[in-house]
Amino acid sequence: MNCHDTIKVAEDPMYNMDRIPLKIFVLVSIQLVSQAITIAQEKYDNMAKKQTNSKNIVIEMTVAEAPLDLKLLIQEAKENNPEIVAAQKRLNASKARIPQAKSLDDPSVRAGSYDMSNHPFNINGQTEMLQQRYSLSQKIPFPGKLRLRGEVATEEFHMTEKDLLAKMQEITALVKSAFYELYYINNAIDITEENRALLRKFAKIAETKYSVGKATQRDALAAQVELSTLANNLIVLTKERESVIARLNILLNRPTQTPLGKPRPFEKHTLNLTLKELEDLARENRPELKRFDHAIKRNEANVKLSKRDYYYADFEPMIEYMQEDRRPDTWASAITINVPWLWPKNRSKVTESKEDLSAAKSDYRFISNKTLFEVKDLLVKIQSSESTINLYKTGVIPQAEQSLKAARIGYEADRVDFLTVIDSQRILLNSRLLYYRALTDFEQNLANLERAVGMQLIE
Repeated sequence: MNCHDTIKVAEDPMYNMDRIPLKIFVLVSIQLVSQAITIAQEKYDNMAKKQTNSKNIVIEMTVAEAPLDLKLLIQEAKENNPEIVAAQKRLNASKARIPQAKSLDDPSVRAGSYDMSNHPFNINGQTEMLQQRYSLSQKIPFPGKLRLRGEVATEEFHMTEKDLLAKMQEITALVKSAFYELYYINNAIDITEENRALLRKFAKIAETKYSVGKATQRDALAAQVELSTLANNLIVLTKERESVIARLNILLNRPTQTPLGKPRPFEKHTLNLTLKELEDLARENRPELKRFDHAIKRNEANVKLSKRDYYYADFEPMIEYMQEDRRPDTWASAITINVPWLWPKNRSKVTESKEDLSAAKSDYRFISNKTLFEVKDLLVKIQSSESTINLYKTGVIPQAEQSLKAARIGYEADRVDFLTVIDSQRILLNSRLLYYRALTDFEQNLANLERAVGMQLIE
């Protein structure tokens, strides 16, 4: 029944029949409740209206109305996210440690005097008994130690590099997740608004039929209760949207209150890879696995280095130049060798490096098992979401629309009660929300799967 039908009913002679005061009170109460709901609903939406020309092309657009592009958001996050920036700085610092590890220690220069008069103070002015000495020494590690230290620093650099890559993939997945969540919430708000407008029409029909004695008071009140429920759902969804916008702004390193527009519509992606193919890709590309692979190599080099520190001594050659008054200058040389096996320090260092190597291997196995589980778990969730999407898109939603249409016609013809219309309307609302929820879950799980695999799976 449309507006014209409502007018016709109002013009019916039965409409002008004498009404009892109770019915007038009920109608007035319903109208007041309806107005209160309308006022409450207007508070949740303060977005400016777009100005369009006759071809519906947007002329002006505020920041909050500009559509969000996922690729641009990801690029902005990679450039500005504080965690990514910090990981990049740590990578630069790790790279700067490589030449330090490969270099020799600083040479030592010494200057002093030696009094050969056997007196603590040369009070007699016997300058010929005073000797000036200048020496230069350089500590030289046993051959191979500098190379191993360089290998350790290089592997640590590669570990930090994989940390950066893992952090970028993590932030990318979080941005995608927030983007799709915002997409779902905006669609949920739009769907709820559509259902609210539809339910308002039903409520007017119920009020009109009640006023002429063709419906019960319960029908009119049921419509108002359902409108109140939708109004509350809109308030909850609006608060959730604010939270998701704040989360996305934090990922982009923006102030939390920065307004964001609606996500740009997108086509559902398709995943055509098998579990075996995904597992192989994860073993080859996941940064966390690569990180612990480099950790094993670093600790292997550490074991070799600690053994050399324990078994092989370092050298420190020195050359000295001496000056004496009234005597020719003289030269001296010496070499210093440390004794690494005397104290248990270096022996414990070997034990420590072996334990670190064993721990790195265990960590690698743990991350490998965790990766394979995540790939399997996320693939199952993706397949489940895809089945739900197809079911609701091709079956449930069309059937719910037909059911609501039939219920509406039946109610207007007095063949079904108003609760049947409300139930049909609620089923359609929930079906559409569940469809978009499944679509959002599909895209979010796909983003997490890309993180688990360590590479982009779709364009």
